Amino acid sequence: MEHYLDNAATTRPSGGVISVIRQVLEEDWGNPSSLHRKGQEAEKYLRRSRRQIASVLLTGEESVFFTSCATESTNTCLKGAVYKQRHVGKHILTTRGEHAATYEVLKVLANEGFEIQEIDNDETGRILLQDLEAKLRPDTALVTAIHVNNETGVIQPVKEMGKLIKDKAPKALFHVDATQSFAKYALFPDKWGIDMISASAHKINGPKGVGLLYLRRGLQIPALLAGGGQENRFRSGTENVPFIAGFGQAAEEMWKDHEAITAGMQEIKLHLVHRLLTELEGVTVNGPSPEDGAAHIVNVRIDRVRSEVLLHALEDDGVYVSSGSACSSNKPMEKSRPLAALGLSAEQIDNSLRISFGRFSDMTDADACVDSILKNVPVLRMHRRR
Repeated sequence: MEHYLDNAATTRPSGGVISVIRQVLEEDWGNPSSLHRKGQEAEKYLRRSRRQIASVLLTGEESVFFTSCATESTNTCLKGAVYKQRHVGKHILTTRGEHAATYEVLKVLANEGFEIQEIDNDETGRILLQDLEAKLRPDTALVTAIHVNNETGVIQPVKEMGKLIKDKAPKALFHVDATQSFAKYALFPDKWGIDMISASAHKINGPKGVGLLYLRRGLQIPALLAGGGQENRFRSGTENVPFIAGFGQAAEEMWKDHEAITAGMQEIKLHLVHRLLTELEGVTVNGPSPEDGAAHIVNVRIDRVRSEVLLHALEDDGVYVSSGSACSSNKPMEKSRPLAALGLSAEQIDNSLRISFGRFSDMTDADACVDSILKNVPVLRMHRRR
């Protein structure tokens, strides 16, 4: 029996999502740009999904654009924002634990002469609002932050950040990477002073290959793709109608029951962590406490066991989790920026495991994971390289 606990990487599509994708592929497969009935039927799915996603964000449908993934959305936002903001300045603020989709773009911008400055965080990885306030400047063009960290589950105070940015640096644009939070947690950009959002369908039981880009109404940034003028002339190319339809369905399903779903994931997470901390020595939770972090992510460090080795031992028992690093470098920042931001050494990062829950997780999965860890860790510790 399989016990899938790597939901921060991707999630299993729901039955409703699979059904609507099949319907579009088999019956309503027209090009939404076509004027005939077949095209109009396809266009209805685009409008429906835009409406479904807009309702989650409490925004207008004109602010919702579809892309191929959250990485494309993030690239579009960051590169478009700095071009639009070139008259404001070249100062960019970000957090220390960003996903590569953000961090790699910022590296490119740094090489082009932009000043990238990181906001200090506490021992859990949560940013210090007073440091953000101190570092905001008249020439701050952009602030970008991940809402829920994909490795540690720390939740950044984006609502408070938005207000602070608009008060202290009103010309700055604020981008939020909501890949791990969209439809799981409240995120209301029009009310919170957020200008741009990126997210992805496959984190909420939708399909891979479709992403979300939110732009505040009236905000215009350069498009990355030119061509036929789809997505209100912002992203050219024939839309991926089946997967966009699946995205809208996934968003509606998740948001409708998000409180119950997150409460269930939180209960499973607390159970798993309690068992690990009480039944195995040398276990530490990285980042926020299990009570304070995102319900679906926990990062644990198991002393004297490399997570990459433990991951495969767990896989042999049908348990799927994620390693905290690629174990290919002795530099903490190259292994895991979120864990390095907590002050962890390269060895500690090598011993860290991410366990992440989803809508279909249950206590059986948690217990199977803990039981496998309890079985394998003593053996791995005994045979570890010294």
